[in-house]
Amino acid sequence: MARKFKTTVDLIAKGNLLKSDVIRPGDRLRVFKGVFAIAVSKAGNDLVLSADGKFIKRYRVGTGQFGKTPAGTFVIVDKIVDPPWWRPDGKVIPFGDKENVLGTRWMSIAAVEGTEHAAGYGIHGTWEDDTIGKQASAGCIRMHNADVEELFILVPAGTRVTITE
Repeated sequence: MARKFKTTVDLIAKGNLLKSDVIRPGDRLRVFKGVFAIAVSKAGNDLVLSADGKFIKRYRVGTGQFGKTPAGTFVIVDKIVDPPWWRPDGKVIPFGDKENVLGTRWMSIAAVEGTEHAAGYGIHGTWEDDTIGKQASAGCIRMHNADVEELFILVPAGTRVTITE
């Protein structure tokens, strides 16, 4: 059902005060039909969520140091709860390990519409709250865990992400 309406299971559940994602024939549900978009400003270290072109919320974020966050147009292609982290040397660090820098959520992004290919980037939580509002990451967009958990519920895969200088 979420796929049919281009939304998330979590948003349908929260919007209808459901205690689980199980629905039965005949259940009446409210479904948000707007199209979400995300705009990230590297200079301002902020992320703006909009729906159908209307402002919804602004979040403070951390971006890549030394300009490492790629600019352009992207879409969210994958979403993971309690994500593992692949270190630059290829070693996998499981969620919960003190070396894992990703926080509680990961949303990977892929370049579209002529944006130069950029692999391995995404929007994720962080355990290092002091990096929010700064250019301090290896290139990803960092959010407070509570903020990325909220955003994760709202935006489905396929959501457009525009990153500007």
